[in-house]
Amino acid sequence: MAGIDRSVPVLVYQQIMTWIREQIESGKWPEHYQLKSEIELAAELGVSRGTLRKAITDLIAEGLLIRLHGRGTFVASQTLEQPLADNLISFSEDLIRKGLAFDTRVLAQKLVQPSQEIASLLNVANDQPVFFLDRVRLVENNPIVALNNYVVIERCPGIETVDFTARRLFEVLETDYKLDLSWGQRTFQAKMAGDAIASLLNISPQEPVLYVEQAVYLRDDTPIEFSQIWFRGDSFRLSAIVDRKKGPDREQHLALDLATPLSQK
Repeated sequence: MAGIDRSVPVLVYQQIMTWIREQIESGKWPEHYQLKSEIELAAELGVSRGTLRKAITDLIAEGLLIRLHGRGTFVASQTLEQPLADNLISFSEDLIRKGLAFDTRVLAQKLVQPSQEIASLLNVANDQPVFFLDRVRLVENNPIVALNNYVVIERCPGIETVDFTARRLFEVLETDYKLDLSWGQRTFQAKMAGDAIASLLNISPQEPVLYVEQAVYLRDDTPIEFSQIWFRGDSFRLSAIVDRKKGPDREQHLALDLATPLSQK
């Protein structure tokens, strides 16, 4: 494996750290990328698990990697993040739970070649097609959220033919393809809408949106779906229940609530 040279006077674990940094800095391993298991990665590099573990542990201490108990090791985000929810529920499921009727406008559904970042997050080759779904959800005929989804096609062949104006993505993955959606990672960021998203949500390009990225994993911890979601900033708010007496692994709850009924806007 390129990057590991036992003939030079540099400790192997330090060479591994350098190699991992290069994967991250080059963009091959983007933020939230899931590293292979220690067994797989040690075999790939031709090193012992103990040596690999020391390199990973030191990079975790530096803040470059993060280890999630029972999930694996991931590339850490360099943006300050707050883990607001441990409950994997889709936006449409939340609307249904609240009794809010909604419509879905499908703008595109097709197989596409993923970007390097999305291919890495889904653990597929850059030349391996993935399913792309582009939608807008409407409440009271007002667009309130735009969604882009990327799905590993080999786990759900033929998904591009599903009518997603009438079906929900998680429903199709779980019901039609019997996939066990187990957990996910979400990040939240405030952004200006910009021209493209503003036109979809009927707002001005300078208005704020809540931008969410989510990677969803199966029970065996393999990635299956990656989402990019833009919520209208005037229609949603985040709320969380937090407990100072318990540690960061305590389950917390996220509510995406309509801040003001759209009929009153």
